[in-house]
Amino acid sequence: MARARHTAWLPRAATVLAILSCYGTTALISILALLGISLAVDQGAWAVAIGFSTALAVLAIAASARHHRRYGPTAAGALGLALVLWVMFGSYAWTIELAGFALLVVAALWDRRLARAPIRARIQLNDGGAVSGRVGAAAGGKASDMSWIEPGDLADRLGREANPMVIDVRGADEFDGPLGHIAAAMNVPVQELAVRLRELDAYRTAPIALVCRTDRRSAAAAALLGDAGFRHVHVLRGGMEAWNRSGLPVERRTPPPSGGNT
Repeated sequence: MARARHTAWLPRAATVLAILSCYGTTALISILALLGISLAVDQGAWAVAIGFSTALAVLAIAASARHHRRYGPTAAGALGLALVLWVMFGSYAWTIELAGFALLVVAALWDRRLARAPIRARIQLNDGGAVSGRVGAAAGGKASDMSWIEPGDLADRLGREANPMVIDVRGADEFDGPLGHIAAAMNVPVQELAVRLRELDAYRTAPIALVCRTDRRSAAAAALLGDAGFRHVHVLRGGMEAWNRSGLPVERRTPPPSGGNT
């Protein structure tokens, strides 16, 4: 997750480069012309440079999508790229060119918002009502170290001596429901987490794994813990649904649905 944060600027930087390769060059030629300086530009090479830089921006957006798993920005960027390539190598129209770069900008900004979704986006609670979460500056002004963890990785870490504390933020009925829960997990519903933080004081600097049905409520819980100064918070990607699909062991009181994974 830290690596994702360190490269989050790439889609925006590549988008700016693509825009500059087109409109920046045009502006430079115009300014030089006003100064009486004529600059000869190879139109074919210029078109290739614009197409290449635009494609680079879309690739950066697509690479970012691997972290937040939302592909709307990639689709928008790809459409923008198609329009830019059309006007560069097909039939030129300034309106289509402008629309292509506008889509690229929208895609880059959209990607930035989604890349920060686990931090400050609205998180769906129970896939119905909404709860807002933001991992902001914690104690000492430092950002929390929230990251995703895959089911297999969590299962492996639970088998080690320095295993993370597992906190299941679903309601009690879900905790003992058909999907079951991870052995030794502590059940603290996300609605109660804010008033039960003192129960978790011993884990402020220890690794914590947050679990829910999918991973939305867990991300909201990670936001709250981050603001409260917890330093090593992990969210189980895909939640108990992914844990069950992976065939990992669970404890439950309610039998699983017929034909369901265990």
